[in-house]
Amino acid sequence: MRQITRAALTLAAAVSMAAALAAGTAVVGSAGASAATVSYTVTDLGTLGYISSSGGGLNGAGQASGVSSLATTVPVTPCPPKYGKPQHCVKRPQHAFLYSHGAMTDLGTLGGINSAGTAINATGTVVGSADTAAGHSHAFTESGGVMTDLGTLDGTAASSNALAVNSSGQVAGWSTAPGGTGDVAFLYTNGSMTDLGTIDGGIASVANGINDAGVVIGNSDTASSDERGFVYHNGTITDIGTLGGPNSSVDAINNNGVVTGSSQDAGDVSHPFVYSNGTMTSLGTYNIDTTPQAINDNGEIVGTTYGVNASGYPFNDAFVYQNGKFQDLNALIPAGSGWQLSDAIAVNVSGQILVDATNSSGQTHAVLLTPAS
Repeated sequence: MRQITRAALTLAAAVSMAAALAAGTAVVGSAGASAATVSYTVTDLGTLGYISSSGGGLNGAGQASGVSSLATTVPVTPCPPKYGKPQHCVKRPQHAFLYSHGAMTDLGTLGGINSAGTAINATGTVVGSADTAAGHSHAFTESGGVMTDLGTLDGTAASSNALAVNSSGQVAGWSTAPGGTGDVAFLYTNGSMTDLGTIDGGIASVANGINDAGVVIGNSDTASSDERGFVYHNGTITDIGTLGGPNSSVDAINNNGVVTGSSQDAGDVSHPFVYSNGTMTSLGTYNIDTTPQAINDNGEIVGTTYGVNASGYPFNDAFVYQNGKFQDLNALIPAGSGWQLSDAIAVNVSGQILVDATNSSGQTHAVLLTPAS
């Protein structure tokens, strides 16, 4: 089971995008922004001092969480000499942030160097992972300026990450399993972390979302090393199946219990889908590979899509799916805005969308799209 942080993916995408922009290449998807009608305004959330930020979650009030690089540096050890001369090795920490009322606030860490915010609930509680003073990464909640260590399923020297939180403060994510046998999904309620297990004898799982009814969704490997999406409720973990192929994955659930993700069909073609009341429905295909990231209570879905444009250049573009139609978000912002939208991360009930985007200088920032009035 892969455990790749959004920050790492964002930095990799930024390098690729910066190279394309430097070469003067238009890195757009199937619809060109220059021909689009303006449907969203774009608000740059900024950074915590250095050049990059990445979104994590968005609530109905337009508050956002995520991660950003700091202007300060910290020493890195060990720092081997170069050409026989001592070096001064440093790196820039990345910290979780809360964006609210036009300002980005550094949420700090659990005593270590780095942290990242992955989700936020209706009351403004942020969850994510943060380094401890001992150098281990632990799941946290942050509210009212206080960051709380949620611990792990395998002691203080293990790792965990909180990926979702509902309006009651229940938290879902992953932790090192008891005995260090792998990483498993957890549900954290009333101060207690519960191992949600795996599907069909698998050894690893991760919980990606939770709705206000306490229904948890996530992904698990199986004994045959396939990956399957699951729904967990009232102590039961359910394999949601596939569209005919061996693998499926789920990424989000709304308060109506509708789940979205992607699955292979019998021909190993990946389809985005919705899953509701035990039935998985394909949304068709869009470009080469399309990954939903979030769904709101209106059924609007956002995510990222990969393809190759008419000039033969690959692209990763943010999309929105609404009214039965996929749309490239780059076609729905003002022409000449200077932003290339690569990954739509969250969408609230008002239709605001949290997106990772690259500006004309090749810097990746979290931006907030708001439907134009």
